[in-house]
Amino acid sequence: MNRKITGILSVLALSAFTFAQEPAAATAAPAASAPAAAPAEEAAPVAVRGADAAAPAAAPAEQAAPAAVAATPVAPAEEPVAEPAVVVAPKAVRGADDADKTAASAKAVEQFRDARNTVYYETVYTREDGVPVRTVYVAEREGKDTVTLDELRGLYPMKFKIGARGSVGAYQLAGNDWDSDQYNGISWRAGLMSIIPLNTYTMGIKLGVLYEQSKASESYYINEVPTNFRFSQKKIDVPVLFTFKSATSRIFFDLGVEMSVPLTDDLRVSYTDSNDKKHSNKIDLMDEYRSSLDCAFVFGFSVLANEYLSLDIVANLGVSDLYDGHLKYMNMNLDASSLNLGITVYPF
Repeated sequence: MNRKITGILSVLALSAFTFAQEPAAATAAPAASAPAAAPAEEAAPVAVRGADAAAPAAAPAEQAAPAAVAATPVAPAEEPVAEPAVVVAPKAVRGADDADKTAASAKAVEQFRDARNTVYYETVYTREDGVPVRTVYVAEREGKDTVTLDELRGLYPMKFKIGARGSVGAYQLAGNDWDSDQYNGISWRAGLMSIIPLNTYTMGIKLGVLYEQSKASESYYINEVPTNFRFSQKKIDVPVLFTFKSATSRIFFDLGVEMSVPLTDDLRVSYTDSNDKKHSNKIDLMDEYRSSLDCAFVFGFSVLANEYLSLDIVANLGVSDLYDGHLKYMNMNLDASSLNLGITVYPF
């Protein structure tokens, strides 16, 4: 009997255990079959412990049932890289289209190649009032409508020049003593002058060869008779001058000496006697009295109006006596001085 009871109790216990296991299996079965029944397009993402929240969103829609994912760390997404800024090329010409800009750039390059030591002005655009707005291209060679770099900077270089000078001015023969006689008149000169630079802007030498002709006269009483003395002279002048100026100026200051070689020198003495009779006597001073070389101290200044024309003011102060010896009724210790105004034309 004990065996029967033991067998019945065993059957009951097995049955109870079986019924106890079936509800759990039934509960697990719907959970496993539910994703298969859902449409592929509308599959609900399943929360997975330890997975990144963005991982289900990145999964394709075709994967209806996400596989079981273990608690694996997901690498963080890379930061977005900023796109490089767009660099806009500067416009060569305002308001111009691409073709105009290309042509202007090519023209500017060609100007740089073809020019030397100049500045080239190029029109950029025209304002509404019609006034052109220009820019400056520094070039290497002179061309049409160009200016030199010296002109742009306001500098005037000392250049080698040869020109023709003509001048006229006041002329005086006088002695060094307070009671010496004085003879006043005019002189004119014509000849060649040259400028030889010693540096780029400020210093040079002026050399010249000039023909001079002058007249000077005065009247004095000799034995209570009014007597007129008139000198007529011709000579060749050779000035040797140092000339100075500032780099930004066209005004030249001249300082130096002048040697003169006499060609002719005549003295005419005339008077009228008590009987109203006129007397005149001509004396050639070159024979016995005239010195062979005269020297004078020279200073003055010149204004260069442009590349080809100069206005000159020159003062000559004689430092040597013109005559040796003594002439009756007059003092021969005389030297020559003059103040001349002239124009020099530089064709080269």
